[in-house]
Amino acid sequence: MAKFCILGSGIAGLSTAYYLKKNNPSSTIVILEEQHKAGGVIDSDPFGDCVVEWGPRGVRPKGNGQFVLEMVEDLGLWDELVFADDKSKKRYLYHDNKLQVLPYSLISFVRSPYLLIFIKALFKDLKAKHVTEDETIADFVDRHFGEDVRRLFFDSVVSGIWAGDVSQMSVSATLPLLKRLEARKGSIVRALRSYKAPVSEAKSFPKEVTSKALFSFKKGLQVLTDRLKDRFEGSVVYGANITAIDFDKRAVQCANGVVYEYDTLVSTIPAFKLSPFVSKDLATSLNSIKYSPVGVLNMQIPKGQINFDGFGFLVPSKEKSVVLGMVANSNTFPSHGSKTHIVNTVMLGGARFTFNQLALMDLENEAKAFLSKVFGKGVVSVQQELRLIDNAIPQYELGHLSKVAAIEAHSLPNFKILGSYLYGVSIIDIVTKSKEYVDSLT
Repeated sequence: MAKFCILGSGIAGLSTAYYLKKNNPSSTIVILEEQHKAGGVIDSDPFGDCVVEWGPRGVRPKGNGQFVLEMVEDLGLWDELVFADDKSKKRYLYHDNKLQVLPYSLISFVRSPYLLIFIKALFKDLKAKHVTEDETIADFVDRHFGEDVRRLFFDSVVSGIWAGDVSQMSVSATLPLLKRLEARKGSIVRALRSYKAPVSEAKSFPKEVTSKALFSFKKGLQVLTDRLKDRFEGSVVYGANITAIDFDKRAVQCANGVVYEYDTLVSTIPAFKLSPFVSKDLATSLNSIKYSPVGVLNMQIPKGQINFDGFGFLVPSKEKSVVLGMVANSNTFPSHGSKTHIVNTVMLGGARFTFNQLALMDLENEAKAFLSKVFGKGVVSVQQELRLIDNAIPQYELGHLSKVAAIEAHSLPNFKILGSYLYGVSIIDIVTKSKEYVDSLT
């Protein structure tokens, strides 16, 4: 009977446990969690008569997102699903003191104020030279599409998803499809003409499901991690403060004196949390991975106070604001709002700031002042809450793939390292990698 010890009860740890039990029902699993709740960064809360998210707020149902849908179906959560409203296809940039809609259809593309920039970028890309080595997103985009495209679009997207800096982040690790397309044709535009997305090995779901932009649950994404946690009731040890790992004896010791023996150890905790317990070489590689701090401000606002019809907006760094963007949660998932209120999330900080710098700012007033500028009037919330999160999102900086290779090379037999700092930060990336690892054991 195989004995597994999993460090961390976020989506990486819980999905690994899920697949381990599914593939090998006789295995025994213990999940050691430092906090007193499971779920990691997935964290949904009731907010008055609304629902807010403190971490991820949706999952894309296409491609490998169907692995997550398979899990949802198997866990008996299908009836709890909600799918994104079509409004979520409409997204904006805020720059030069106004909101500008990003193209989301052929007509919106032709009418876009960015049309000339797109045309120039197309011709520049057709002449771009193929570069084989890794490079920053900024260097890649400047070479293929020009500085305007980088400053307006890639800068904003990378800030919005990774809270990152395009001048530091690796294109090969962060946006690997772009490097694959470049390798095929040199030009991204030429390569896209014949590109076909790889077919996922997941169960195929109907087009009316996979055509939606995102899915969540009536009470937020935490419904998924709560159900996974319930599957392992009695196997999750909360408040488990690890003091040592003996890899020779295959044992994890906790502060309360309890020792957990294992046949296989799987770590899904952040790199900086794992590094004190491993070899010097492995610790060096783990500690080389940086994380960015993020402020999250959730606001419950009376309906009709602001007029906004999209998923949200992003703010390019050239605007010199601490605000990264805003997500209009109840536009995307109307059930997360109510008859009388909407909920919006303002994201702040990111890689351009340190945690200490953000802690000294009045982020709530910074966010509300910025929204007032965007919407042309003061925004008054019925309820609001700010959380400032240090080490929020791992940064895939230049050379990240070499760091991952070094981490894998220094790992020991019967010891697997998983988590958002290695193979992708999205829920889809994390669940897919957990499944791949467990499948490799059989």
